[in-house]
Amino acid sequence: PRARARGAMAPSRPTTARRPVPPHRATETTTLVDSSDDAPSTSAGVTDVRVRTLRDERDIPRIATLCSAVFKETAVPLPKDLADDDVMRDVAAFFETRYESAMIRDLTGITTRNLREKRRCENQTRAEYGRTKARATARELAALQRTRTSVDQLTTAQLREMRARITDEVELELDRERRAPTADYLRRSRSRQWTQLIADAVVPGGVATGLVSMPNGYEPPAPGTREIVGSATLQVCVPDAPLPPPFPTSRPHRAYLANVAVCPEARRVGVASEIIAKAERVSRLWGFRGMWLHVNVDNPGARALYEGLGYAIVGEDPPWYLDR
Repeated sequence: PRARARGAMAPSRPTTARRPVPPHRATETTTLVDSSDDAPSTSAGVTDVRVRTLRDERDIPRIATLCSAVFKETAVPLPKDLADDDVMRDVAAFFETRYESAMIRDLTGITTRNLREKRRCENQTRAEYGRTKARATARELAALQRTRTSVDQLTTAQLREMRARITDEVELELDRERRAPTADYLRRSRSRQWTQLIADAVVPGGVATGLVSMPNGYEPPAPGTREIVGSATLQVCVPDAPLPPPFPTSRPHRAYLANVAVCPEARRVGVASEIIAKAERVSRLWGFRGMWLHVNVDNPGARALYEGLGYAIVGEDPPWYLDR
């Protein structure tokens, strides 16, 4: 998504909010959201809501179509005085279709690319850890050779001491890298600090939102089985930067939640709250004291949700932003 962390691709005016988060949630949090539990509920009977992280690329098309269908609801609404004009309705439907198609394409590409980059950086990090441990082990074995001692001759206590020395050396090396990070280390860290959260549940009658945009050959889950009902993207960026990248900024990176979407069939049952709680836990594990989002100022339902969770407004996008 674009700079200033306008992750919700749905136009209107986002407001920045922040709150102190209780210890059982995530510490102090800032909010800027985009969409979701503000529409009328049609979710009677939704059960067993769970939030997980994206692992399988096969889930990406369903996430993209669901998000685009949800965001289309708030994408440039037709003025009430033109709602009865057949021509204007046709024009609005045309632009909504183009908007939805472009969003599906962008979300699919961005999510796929970020997931693959995260996996690649995780593999690089594991490989680097293995090389560091191998070097420390080789030094310990070289020290044994100089004393003409075999590993088989060591006692259990001596083996434990050697393992502790290897572990300490690895930790010191990793700590040095964290204290004086290289550009490659920062790139790998930022790529790993991205995750796509998915909420799934059992919905009587199934979820129809966005199905019409799914690729040919897609078989929706059978009614009564688990299926995706919501999603959100958690990443690290500078949501309060005065200018978008690539312009430099001295403001700190923050955990940022974007593209929060819940399908109409599963609203008003706590899906968005479960996603936010999961995101707060992850951001705390990443070492952040807070989490930021955007919320459109003309989205009262979403604002009420975040304010009810304890968030407070700390700023508003400048007037020249089209989707403030």
